[in-house]
Amino acid sequence: MNRLSLGIKTAPSQFHQILGRLLAGLSGIIWYFDDIIVHGKNYDECYKNLIALLKRLQEKNLHINLSKCHFFKDKIAYLGYIIQGRNVYKDPRKISDLLQTVRPQNRRDVMQFLGLVTYYSRFVPNASTLTAPLRQLLSKNHPFKWSDACEKAFLKLKEIIASDHVLVSYDVNLPITVACDASPTGLGAVISHIIDGSDRPIMFASRSLTPAEKNYSQLDREALSIVFALDKYYMYIYGRKFTLITDNKPLSRILHQNKKLPPMTAARLLRYAAYLSSFDYEVKHRLSKAHANVDYLSRFPVSGRNLQGNQPLLDFELSACHENTLNQISSANVTSYDIAEAAESDPKLVDIISKLRSSSEDPACMEYVLEGDIVYRGNRVYIPQSLRGQILKELHETHSGITKTKQLARRYVYWPSIDSDIEKLIKSCEQCMLSQKSPKKVPTHKWEEPTQNFSRVHMDYAGPRKGFNFLILVDAKSKWPEVRILSKAPTTDSTIKLLEDIFSFHGYPQTLVSDNASIFSADNAEFNNYCKTKGIFHCFTAPGKPATNGLAERYVQILKSKLSKMDAEPGDIQEKVRQIVLRFRATPLLDGSSPAERYLGRRIKLRLDAIHPFKPLKNSSCQATHLRSFQIGDKIIARVYRSNKPSWQPGLVRKKFGKIHYLVELSNGYTLKRHIDQLRDASFLDFKTPEQQQSKPKKQVSFQVQMPTPRDIPDLHVVPSGRQVVIPVAKPASPGSPSASRKPPTVQGS
Repeated sequence: MNRLSLGIKTAPSQFHQILGRLLAGLSGIIWYFDDIIVHGKNYDECYKNLIALLKRLQEKNLHINLSKCHFFKDKIAYLGYIIQGRNVYKDPRKISDLLQTVRPQNRRDVMQFLGLVTYYSRFVPNASTLTAPLRQLLSKNHPFKWSDACEKAFLKLKEIIASDHVLVSYDVNLPITVACDASPTGLGAVISHIIDGSDRPIMFASRSLTPAEKNYSQLDREALSIVFALDKYYMYIYGRKFTLITDNKPLSRILHQNKKLPPMTAARLLRYAAYLSSFDYEVKHRLSKAHANVDYLSRFPVSGRNLQGNQPLLDFELSACHENTLNQISSANVTSYDIAEAAESDPKLVDIISKLRSSSEDPACMEYVLEGDIVYRGNRVYIPQSLRGQILKELHETHSGITKTKQLARRYVYWPSIDSDIEKLIKSCEQCMLSQKSPKKVPTHKWEEPTQNFSRVHMDYAGPRKGFNFLILVDAKSKWPEVRILSKAPTTDSTIKLLEDIFSFHGYPQTLVSDNASIFSADNAEFNNYCKTKGIFHCFTAPGKPATNGLAERYVQILKSKLSKMDAEPGDIQEKVRQIVLRFRATPLLDGSSPAERYLGRRIKLRLDAIHPFKPLKNSSCQATHLRSFQIGDKIIARVYRSNKPSWQPGLVRKKFGKIHYLVELSNGYTLKRHIDQLRDASFLDFKTPEQQQSKPKKQVSFQVQMPTPRDIPDLHVVPSGRQVVIPVAKPASPGSPSASRKPPTVQGS
């Protein structure tokens, strides 16, 4: 016989696990080590559960002490609590012992006292702050000195634990509220039932913030308190609807269940929102003055992590275990007694049970285990055929999806076709079908690639923007866009005129794709007649599915986006649209070619091309051999157009412009720019060039002047000494003139 020795540290936990395996499959049974509770909703159910327990103990050869047993009680003391109906109280015997305790004398006494406080922490809203002076005494770097603050905390904790605060037990049929709050030092939460219009707490929870969390903004701390609460009360709220209450109004908007997240939400809040998305909740805002119960928790949080040294057995983790044990009441309508009874009428289960009891080595039964009258597959109960519909209804009570329902089922129940049965149930659920989202999008269907440019075009309107509407037309093959601007609301007539303007350059397309707007819908006879007249097939997209006209829709987005970004820049909207269209036509697409290169076969010039130096075009060699040319200084005759009477005038070549243009200077001094076709060779002509005419020597006369009187030389003007003398030289007189007999004066000088 194997015996568990006394005094071994792991002996209690091993005993608890072994007893759990022995009692597995029994309904209405709660055990903690060797203390077993049998409960039921009424006397008959409690009696059935008790008989099933006694049979199981008899099968396993376990004995009970009858003197310590109490049967069919409405109120029991269990693990330091008084359980009565839905309510949970503190055991008065424990409270009386606490009130009689004396002041702790050393660190070990403080640890024992704090262990008791921690065990009852769900009755103490501000346990962490109240115990702070006592926890400082446990620090190795802090001397053990009992101060006034320690005395006040010790007395206050005893007073609160001795109060008549009552917690109610969890009930799946009652509405749940979860209130959360955060302070600069801690987080607080309360889960409550709404009974007769008032909050009845099920459990309090709080914790202090880490040094890093204390640096969070208040908004992030409030969001952290919600995540803390949902994680703490996960077993109570997951899979059912509850009300989430916060006193932070912005957070109630950000995490609202029916509103989208703001686009500028911080990353931390996005992660919190993703975690909350797995819960079914309704968020409500409550003023801080009405939020006192949880507000006090956050300002005086519990921090079990601050306890040091060897913690007593009744620590925080054990308390959490008791919370689940005492407050979890099964809501399933199917009990283990019902399963055992239904198994007797299920032929397949009867066969499996008989083989397991006879220790058969049938491979089909190797994966099953028999515990009493219940068959298990792993830790999952094998459900008889007659109860499967009821179990399926229970699994789908909150209308979870197929995946979530399967995940929940795999923790509790099993039968061979359970997955397919769950799928059939959910696919046939009317409520789920009516509230489902749109079906999964099919893979994108691509339009057939056109064989030539402008054979299929896509059209749409953008706007209005600042009083203007924009007709957008995009070629499906080259992606060449055309944009026309309307200063008024578009009509069928104005649309046709704009299309005619575009088609006058590109020609008419074979196919025109548009949405179902009224100005060019299938019911618009005027537009349909226009398309038929021009031989255009008008194709419509599906209503509410703009992605089927993706080319035009995408360019609408591009145009709107760029115009909004250019609002602050100077210039009218027409000029901005022209720049946007020009730049789009010149911008390379995914394959590296631009719409202009695809459509025109060449790159179009932008202002950016000015950064490259000018390169004159090179003529072909065959053309160069036949061109006449002149050199600078060559004599030519140039065509001159004056008074509508063209004439040829001689001149010289002064400058060359490229291959065929020259700057010439005529003999009369005029300069002209002429094409080579307006010039002829004049090297054989003898004419005076402009330089020769300008270089004609001036006539100089040397003479001596014998001071005649002015009247003797009427054309001589004499100025005072030291100045120049200007002497007009007259033409020689004829022999018969009076001046011919006059003796010419002798002049020296110039």
